[in-house]
Amino acid sequence: MAEAFLPKVDGVSKTSYLTVRYLQQSGREVLIFAPDTSVHEVYGSEVVALPSFPLSVAPETRVAVPNAIIEKRIKDFKPDVIHLGSPAIMSVYGMMLGRELNIPVVANYQTDLPGYARHYRAPLLQKPIRDWLRYIHNGCHLNLVPTETVKKDLQSHGFKRLQVWGRGVNLNHFSPTHRNEAMRQRLLDGRDNDSLLCVYVGRLANEKEVELLVDTAKLEGVSLAIVGDGYVREALEERFSGTNTHFTGYLVGQELAEAYASADAFFFTGGNETFGQVAQEAMASGIPCVVTNRGSVGELVQEGITGFVVDHTAQAFAEAARTLRANPTLRASMAQNAFASAQTRPWSAIMSQLETHYKHAQALSNRFKHRVGHSNYTRTTRLRSAFVTAGTWLTSAVYSLRSSL
Repeated sequence: MAEAFLPKVDGVSKTSYLTVRYLQQSGREVLIFAPDTSVHEVYGSEVVALPSFPLSVAPETRVAVPNAIIEKRIKDFKPDVIHLGSPAIMSVYGMMLGRELNIPVVANYQTDLPGYARHYRAPLLQKPIRDWLRYIHNGCHLNLVPTETVKKDLQSHGFKRLQVWGRGVNLNHFSPTHRNEAMRQRLLDGRDNDSLLCVYVGRLANEKEVELLVDTAKLEGVSLAIVGDGYVREALEERFSGTNTHFTGYLVGQELAEAYASADAFFFTGGNETFGQVAQEAMASGIPCVVTNRGSVGELVQEGITGFVVDHTAQAFAEAARTLRANPTLRASMAQNAFASAQTRPWSAIMSQLETHYKHAQALSNRFKHRVGHSNYTRTTRLRSAFVTAGTWLTSAVYSLRSSL
């Protein structure tokens, strides 16, 4: 069950898609639940479309709501495991149903929703959001977190049964061999070819804090390319006006691989990242990374070896750019080290770890099955019934609103 799925491009949808492909390639049958704006199938596996609505603060993000069809399709499909991708709203129904039917439930914790609340001027929502997520995850048999940093943070807030499951990188797709002059000139957009070309890759949203790169973009001899798009792009373009910055919009596939490899350094400012997949992609492309010391992305970068982990300030990012600009030998060494580091984390090795996690979840499910009494079973059933009733009402409201527009 994926709260976000293709064609949306973000960490949740990418991990969900790659998990589906691994399961298919290892001989499993897969049924996918996702928002109704998603693709209809993945290499023969059906995507069950669930009613969804956009978030006003982030229109590209769709929120799927629970629907009674989930229960019918799961009971018909008879899965051995229910895997939840960054559960928030829709997936809680999968958790409840899995516990009721004694099906192992595994969940990925991928998005720092409590941290996002601060960026959307709703700090009072941090605690209730965290409490809700803790309820969902503690109802699952096993929770997979991407880094030790996230694991320690969640444990401090009462989350249980946590195991680290990292992220891999496509070493065939992201490589220094994709460096080419045509893409470099496209990213420079007429600026000096001898400048230090720094690239940011990611969604343009409040929580990414891209504005921390303004001072970097003002430096002489430094050019910044911002690859990505989102609802704050217009505001960022105004903020970066007059600086050495070029906005490319979204780049995907071969173009994205070429963009990484044709730059001189990768800069990333998101302080609420639970992992930072783009940093791994940059390292696999053979460029050093400069990342914030907030969140988990700093776990991917070896300070002074594959890049810099800097204070969460515009001045710190600018100082790192000055250092890289003035020390081409250091930059080349970091690039080689970054490439070597990425080679140790292919997706194939990461995905194969799922086998161990699924077996662990099955063992926990068997243990819980013998301990849970009839009263807990009845309570879960009632909660699930109430939840899907609310979801059905919301579904009707969503479709009524759509038809009136």
